[in-house]
Amino acid sequence: MTVLFENKYTKTKRFFRETYFYDHFKKSFNVILMLFMAALLAPNLFFAVKSSWHDIISDISVGIGILFFIIYFIAYPVRVSLAVKNEKKINSGSENVYTVSATENKILYHAPSCTEIEISFAKIKKIHKSKNYIMLISQDDTIYAFQKDKFTKGTYDDFIKFLDSKNL
Repeated sequence: MTVLFENKYTKTKRFFRETYFYDHFKKSFNVILMLFMAALLAPNLFFAVKSSWHDIISDISVGIGILFFIIYFIAYPVRVSLAVKNEKKINSGSENVYTVSATENKILYHAPSCTEIEISFAKIKKIHKSKNYIMLISQDDTIYAFQKDKFTKGTYDDFIKFLDSKNL
């Protein structure tokens, strides 16, 4: 089991911002939910503004819809802040180095506080590229992130070619 690619990084605020941004704003379920809520809110908002007589149902639905959107968008920075605080608490304030590696058949993930996790490429359902990370998302929605500029073995470009060869 030869390691072809290895990546070492610490979980910083940037890490959580980018992984949670994907989770919060780009996951299919969340996008569909937001579009559905917008489709429900738009006509009610239109009729509430257009009519001179405000129907109580329109006012309630518009208020709830706007409140939902406010809570949804505030939840993202709150989740990021909580994750950063939790990471510091888990690591007693120090920055731990996480290692993620790729062999020909699987991904190996090693966190300082736990044993090594292995997952085969067959269980990777999606790849998402953000500004600084390549995120491999497994069938159980676990994200295995490779920081683009932190390869200790192999290169980012070769890793992308490798993933393409795996049809991911």
